[in-house]
Amino acid sequence: MILIAICPCSGVCDTSSSPPFYDAIMKIIDPLQYSGVEVMVKPQVVLSIDFAHWAWTLHNIHEYDSQGVIILEQGRYGLCAELATYLFEKIKPLLDGRYEVKFAKVTESGFFSADQSNHIVLLLVDKSTTQVYLIDPSFHKYAKLKDLAEYRVLSTQDTLSFVKDQSHDVSFGVDQAIPLYIKNDFLLSFSVTSVDGKFDKDNFIFAISANQRFKFAGRDIVVIGRRNKEFEDYEDKALLNQILTPDEIKILFDKLKSWIEQG
Repeated sequence: MILIAICPCSGVCDTSSSPPFYDAIMKIIDPLQYSGVEVMVKPQVVLSIDFAHWAWTLHNIHEYDSQGVIILEQGRYGLCAELATYLFEKIKPLLDGRYEVKFAKVTESGFFSADQSNHIVLLLVDKSTTQVYLIDPSFHKYAKLKDLAEYRVLSTQDTLSFVKDQSHDVSFGVDQAIPLYIKNDFLLSFSVTSVDGKFDKDNFIFAISANQRFKFAGRDIVVIGRRNKEFEDYEDKALLNQILTPDEIKILFDKLKSWIEQG
């Protein structure tokens, strides 16, 4: 876990040398973990493929409570948008009219450096001083935006569309990778890909790729699917075992194979 600043006082801090409510906000962030694996492998989460439109959908990936607030798996696991949404709801009671909170799409130099990055964080604006603070629950960072050179803000919004719509599903284009898990300085991503320019029930691949921090030429560590009707199965065991436990590998493989059978 990376902590950007150390608050010298106890309780809620709001001084010029530390971000507002630093201790209280970091206490909320500390248990959170960037991971979509725990959600993806749940029995009710299924994957459907639209071959005609070159798209795929994860169903039942989001859950909400009776007030419409996002529910994190085991109260702590989620990807950046889920973690940011959860934190947003948790810090609202701390804030008064002096502060404004926005969701921001950002680049992050370690893993999400491309301009098409979809990494989501919170921006906390002190309207009395115009000071802007960035809170990234995925990487456990909270500091003045100007002090976080590894981030660049692409856009901001008041709410995220999937929460506004209370959507339980999320859809993606073929060959588009989605972040899945960060561990040991590696980002794992999942994608549904075409095969040699073909995408149908006899030609599709589920791939998990690994990118090391600051090294953007990632490689596939799991490939499972069909190529010209033939079942295809590959794994980079050395790297896979470096990132995931044997139990995590088995659970993930079982889930992917169940989706292949459904496809």
